[in-house]
Amino acid sequence: MMDTTPDFLSHLEELRKRILVSLFVFVACTVAAYFFSRQIVNFLIEPLHKQQNAQLVFQTPYEAFLTYVKVSAVTGLLLSLPVIFFEFWKFVSPGLYDREKKVILPLSFVCVLLFLAGVCFAYFLVIPFGLGFLLSFQTESLRPLIAIAPYFSFLLGMILAFGALFDFPVVLLGLIKLGVMKTETLASMRKLIVVGIFVVAAILTPSPDPVSQLLLAIPLVLLFEITLLIAGRIEKKAPKTPQDQGIQGR
Repeated sequence: MMDTTPDFLSHLEELRKRILVSLFVFVACTVAAYFFSRQIVNFLIEPLHKQQNAQLVFQTPYEAFLTYVKVSAVTGLLLSLPVIFFEFWKFVSPGLYDREKKVILPLSFVCVLLFLAGVCFAYFLVIPFGLGFLLSFQTESLRPLIAIAPYFSFLLGMILAFGALFDFPVVLLGLIKLGVMKTETLASMRKLIVVGIFVVAAILTPSPDPVSQLLLAIPLVLLFEITLLIAGRIEKKAPKTPQDQGIQGR
């Protein structure tokens, strides 16, 4: 029996090197982002400043500092994602079929664009709507006094959630392109998926008003329908035996 230990150890060593490179780039981007953390924090506070009588406070001596560190870390992660993805791709690509490589690379690029679209959508539309609704309950005797840590946890959570949700159609398209799922199966589940989208929108939107929920649900439904159209055309152009082609392209 052939000894596979050297190959396994070499893969572990390569994985260790790529993880170290990714960590180094992440730390470097986080440190660089910290020098601009004040500007980044001011930009992220802007949706709250547009609301009447709303201001941020910090309740402990270290709360503001930890918020700056958290914002720097998230910014560093976003800045280092291209390098992290490149290192991950160089590690896994030798074990992929040629057909799989042709699918994953363009979908990854679309994934980044849709993620950024989701982030902008949340920051410029949904969050201002949600904050306006939630802060509308203030009265003369009840004024908002919002702590900085909960506000940024809310803001970053919403932004990352919306970015991830906008990538949902790309995941479906990738599964269809790789032959894991059929367009007919996805189309037959249309009603269930649309209901699921509205349920997720109701859970994630910061306010219970239907306008904020529709702001998230309608774009996701449109992206889902576009995914079905693209997937249908892809399947029509696909060869009858894609598995065989994938094996030959290895």
